[in-house]
Amino acid sequence: MQLTLEVPDVANVSQTDVQILLAMKLFETEKLSMGKAAEMARLSYRAFYELLVRYGIPVVSMTEDDVKWEIENARKRR
Repeated sequence: MQLTLEVPDVANVSQTDVQILLAMKLFETEKLSMGKAAEMARLSYRAFYELLVRYGIPVVSMTEDDVKWEIENARKRR
């Protein structure tokens, strides 16, 4: 899909900036996987990951139940 968007000049952002920010938001809202979002941002997986960390966007999404399950299974493996 191609999207045309007008951004006010006062925002002082490039097309690349907008593309990266949108990719980050789509990842954050679970609309895109990290790999697909990195492709959209035209960044390597690692560079995109590092950008998410820098902006405080969680790269792993786990519920409390997921964490409890992981802990319980880790204990069983010992």
